[in-house]
Amino acid sequence: MSVFAGAAARAGRAGRGLVPTGQLLTPEVWAKRHRGIVWLLWLHVGGVVVFALIRGKGLGHALTEVTPIVVAALAASHPALGRRARSTAAVLGLVTASAVIVHLSGGVIEAHFHFFVMIGVITLYQDWLPFGLALGYVVVHHSVLGLLDPHGVFNHEAALRSPWKWALIHGAFVLAASVAYLVNWRLSERQAVEISRLVSRLEGLARTDPLTGVPNRRVWEEELPRELERARRMGTGVCVAMIDLDNFKSYNDSFGHQAGDLVLKEAASAWRAEVRSTDLLARYGGEEFVLLLPGCALEDAIRIVERLRVVTPLVTCSVGLACWDFQEAGDRLVERADQALYAAKAEGRNRHVLA
Repeated sequence: MSVFAGAAARAGRAGRGLVPTGQLLTPEVWAKRHRGIVWLLWLHVGGVVVFALIRGKGLGHALTEVTPIVVAALAASHPALGRRARSTAAVLGLVTASAVIVHLSGGVIEAHFHFFVMIGVITLYQDWLPFGLALGYVVVHHSVLGLLDPHGVFNHEAALRSPWKWALIHGAFVLAASVAYLVNWRLSERQAVEISRLVSRLEGLARTDPLTGVPNRRVWEEELPRELERARRMGTGVCVAMIDLDNFKSYNDSFGHQAGDLVLKEAASAWRAEVRSTDLLARYGGEEFVLLLPGCALEDAIRIVERLRVVTPLVTCSVGLACWDFQEAGDRLVERADQALYAAKAEGRNRHVLA
């Protein structure tokens, strides 16, 4: 039994993988598609009136037929309603337009094709509620109205005698035609997920130093003013440390750039293991790194930079440390840390200097 249960579970998972998930559209994509569908719905308002007049109906009759479509279009256009409410209103409007066109045509079989087209439009929402509502509408319309007004739904004797049977037949045809829509829907979802992953990966690469794996200067320049503003509101301290590997050019010249790259990666890895989760270590350029220490008192900042200085593998490093005075701009804070770094270099390297 466990073998069969396992096989059934695997088959169920595989089956779910073939079925669209639904409701994965971003608000922006949904809004764009919804606008197009609502425009189509409003076009049906005028189209149904014209078709009714062509079929010899009076203007009053035409306006009566189009009234539920107008109500649906107004609801679908109302910004105060939620996403699903507007989608549902648009769907009801489109399939009601199909039903009215079938009715005005006297049940001509070609008029039923309008349902097929509208189902395709409705799948643009990629939501099971509108899709299922549209399919249910087709069956109910053909069966209930087929019983109440068979000549308004069908125009052949077999359907007039068995409206329920032909309602199911039409529903089956709509469902069969919808398979292509469902496949396209599922493929669209997969593509959207893959694109989202690719965009996230590219964004991550754009914000990460490719050699060391730490954030790059772009991230630093974005985060520093944010952290200073946060510290200004909270009244907390912020310190900045500029870190530079000592004699790195000589090391590169002696052992080659591959060895230099290895030193940079090992140093960044060692430093990252020493800083707090709230700190930001970024590569500033070349062999120079910068460390943002939010909510950090001077004494704690000194302890942190001393740990960074002694854990550097293979080569030593010098550190310039500056703490924010709640008045200066971020550029000035970095400049003071940089000046302290140069002072540490001038004093003999392998040390830290406080600005």
